[in-house]
Amino acid sequence: MRLPDPRHSRAVLLGFDTFADPGLPDLPAVTHNIDDLAEVLTSPWGTALPDRHCIRRRKAAPPSDLADSASVGARLVSAAKEAEDLLLVYYAGHGLVGPDGELYLSLPGTRSEPDLVAWTGIPFSLVRRTLANARADSRVLILDCCFSGLAIGAMATTTSVVAGQLEVAGTCTLASSPANRPSSAPVGARHTAYTGELLDLLQHGTADAAEFLTLQTIHEHLARVLPSKGHPRPELRNTHTVGRLALARNRAHSGISDPEAMVKEATRLERVGDSAGAVRWYREAAGAGRSDAMRELGRLLERDGNRVQAGMWRRRAAESGDPATMHELGVSSWHTGDLAQAESWLRKAAAAGLPEAAEDLERLLRRPK
Repeated sequence: MRLPDPRHSRAVLLGFDTFADPGLPDLPAVTHNIDDLAEVLTSPWGTALPDRHCIRRRKAAPPSDLADSASVGARLVSAAKEAEDLLLVYYAGHGLVGPDGELYLSLPGTRSEPDLVAWTGIPFSLVRRTLANARADSRVLILDCCFSGLAIGAMATTTSVVAGQLEVAGTCTLASSPANRPSSAPVGARHTAYTGELLDLLQHGTADAAEFLTLQTIHEHLARVLPSKGHPRPELRNTHTVGRLALARNRAHSGISDPEAMVKEATRLERVGDSAGAVRWYREAAGAGRSDAMRELGRLLERDGNRVQAGMWRRRAAESGDPATMHELGVSSWHTGDLAQAESWLRKAAAAGLPEAAEDLERLLRRPK
């Protein structure tokens, strides 16, 4: 069991909430699916992906951004080339079946008429091929497809065909429903049924699981919870050892829920030489919003040579109001010649009551012009 290496992992989150075809109802919950899943994947207690490694379609994005098959393909191919550890692809929207029995993923302009589906949707075979050819050690596909009434009828005779399309060697595929049943998108709910339960698990954890929420654990939990609430039973396909990969820490398993206690535990572990344990608890506390934990996490990551992640956490600490980190960034900016940034950070640190920041600010303002 392990979490992926965020530096060498990529995620592409695709979701479309509005459709031009009256036969494809709008799915307003999809926008929240994308944004909230991205928050988990970039969080310190999740996979901790850098924001630039998590590509997603946002509601506020221009219509052309990730709204046509060429744009989607370019993003998928790029991520498949870059990812070395984990490549995660998520899709939420309408899944349709063409007259050839192939699965198609809907775009805003997709037409639901059987003869036009293949011309206006994304053939799943292209997604499948991209995953199969990706260089990543672990490939994860999450499909939350809500099928239209037309697709339900079509799939009644093509269940085995569609199911076979989900088989991608070395890839873990999580599907929100069986091939011949629609997924659920409750009216007025923030999320679709499947993604809503997935997010609830990733955000809050479960007492029934171990320290990490692996793909296998996630599926087993959702396979219990969703049918109990009247939703379709999800499916898991072709996991091999990929199923042991985790997407997040189990937040119900830590045994320490108070952020202040997390910082104290991290400090204790660092004092006794358990650097990995200290990093873990600093991450937990940082994820709970502790700016001092963000600062200390940045310090440990810098010491371990992870400068990119260290810089990210130092900036988050400063933006969260940690005076010491504000001062540190101010001095660093001064040394690199970014005087406007230096003055900004030093002013904030001085206003927060840090005497040495006030002294450095005064020296900066007295410098020869």
